[in-house]
Amino acid sequence: MSVIVAKTAGFCWGVRRAVDSVVTEIKKGEGPFRVYGPLVHNPQVIEALKDRGVGMSSEPWDESGGTLFLRTHGVTVEERERLNELPLKLKDLTCPRVGRALGIAGKMSRKGYDVIIFGDPGHHEVKAILSSAGSSGMVVASVADAKRLPDLKNPFLLSQTTQNCEEFSEILDILKKRWPGIESSNTICDSTARRQTELRELLGRVDAVVVVGGSNSANTRRLASIAGETGLPVFRIERHDELDAGLLKPYRRVLLSAGASTPGWSIRKVRERLLEIQGESTGAGWIRNVFRNLIFSGVHIPFIALVIALAQGETLGGTGWGAAGLAAGLLLWSFTNFTAVLECRRVTMTSQKRQEFIRAHERVMLLLAGFSFLGSVTLSFHLGTAWLLWTAVATLFCFLYALPLLKKSQFFDLLRAIPGSREIMFTLAWSFLVCILPAVSLAGLDFSLKLLIWPVSLAFLFFSRSLFLDLVDLQGDALLGMDTLPLHLGAIRCRKILLSSASAVVLVQVSAVLMGKFPPCALGFVAAPVLLIWAYIHLENESFPSELSVRVISDGSLLIAGLIPYLLCSL
Repeated sequence: MSVIVAKTAGFCWGVRRAVDSVVTEIKKGEGPFRVYGPLVHNPQVIEALKDRGVGMSSEPWDESGGTLFLRTHGVTVEERERLNELPLKLKDLTCPRVGRALGIAGKMSRKGYDVIIFGDPGHHEVKAILSSAGSSGMVVASVADAKRLPDLKNPFLLSQTTQNCEEFSEILDILKKRWPGIESSNTICDSTARRQTELRELLGRVDAVVVVGGSNSANTRRLASIAGETGLPVFRIERHDELDAGLLKPYRRVLLSAGASTPGWSIRKVRERLLEIQGESTGAGWIRNVFRNLIFSGVHIPFIALVIALAQGETLGGTGWGAAGLAAGLLLWSFTNFTAVLECRRVTMTSQKRQEFIRAHERVMLLLAGFSFLGSVTLSFHLGTAWLLWTAVATLFCFLYALPLLKKSQFFDLLRAIPGSREIMFTLAWSFLVCILPAVSLAGLDFSLKLLIWPVSLAFLFFSRSLFLDLVDLQGDALLGMDTLPLHLGAIRCRKILLSSASAVVLVQVSAVLMGKFPPCALGFVAAPVLLIWAYIHLENESFPSELSVRVISDGSLLIAGLIPYLLCSL
């Protein structure tokens, strides 16, 4: 089975704008936060917002204080008048495309036109448009409805923003036969039009279609309807765990599309599940599952630290690098698993398959963290008092950083609130434990410019790797309250930081070789940032990349940073 993902799938501009606005208001802290009705027609988005303290209120008339968000579908004129009188802060998140339709309906009604609205009569948006049109407004839901319209003196046609483009044109043609001079405005959102156009273009290349979105989402229902017109089997789902492997296995080419209110992480999970089904149909599914579980559990972390330490030993000289690298790797593995489990406990929604894996195997993850910590401590006793002391210091810092995840602590809450604090903490931990500490405490090297080349290079590389992961799941991090650097600085700025940080690794390593500080074989380290830069540029053009692939690339960059120079220098 091959999976084609529609590039237009997922959040439209209006939904993204609304979600970003809610997240921004949450950070301001002017709660309590409520939405008048559902913000969007997607239960996962609603649940994620609820997890962040944003409730839903269909009857806010007796409420006071806090912030009330108006849904993206708009509100009626009567509702808006009542809402404006409430003693609370109103934040209007009506989609600008919907707002345009509301404005046109009101304007044409005042000019004396009979406003015909093509849409679903029970939909919030259609109710809002009908309210703006006043007594001259009427709704048609189909071609049949359009044919049954009464005699009108001055008809004007517009549409719900998520309607079927071809059906709108068909209705307009029918009305023109009856009223040749009819005026109209195609108020179907351009995002909806592009989504439907792309779907129609791709249908000829596949055997089946999977459409992801809320069960009450009008545009999702429209996509499924368009796909069904071709006679292809259509699987309409809300979540990845609704996919039926038995029904999908016979199909070789599957198209994956999604509604305008479907979050990116949901689409990515569906794609991951389709790839798993693909593996099951070829008999290689168990291999992929085992490999995925190993990556998600972090068993490769000690090996990565080991090869980086060994490569450093080849370029700097001295002894004890292998044992030091393994001890550092076990400690870092323990820290990573421990904090990952605590972070997953903070949220009820998960945006990543790795989070689901951690939640399903929490005891195993904590056992691995405990055993790896004991292994690190055992090795530390053999590495000397200085190493054991610094292991204790690193453990204390990790615990203090994780303390807010265990209990409320005003001081340490501020520590975690620092933008990018997680990336910075793990970057410093890797550079210190894997590079600086072994060089000073075991290899007996003097603290010099030459000694700093490896930790500085690794710091830039690890920081680049962290940004790479955060940028891929930016939408999920924002909704679920993960405090990452891209959420504070923005995606565009962090892309520049990522490319600059990765380029800095190349500059440091090349300069070290040209200055005679390192042998030429050390340039093997450069392959790691080059991989990250290439992967990021490539993934920017890919719709909803596989989470497993992203993990393999990001952690693989750390692996080859040590493995390639070690092998080259050992020859």
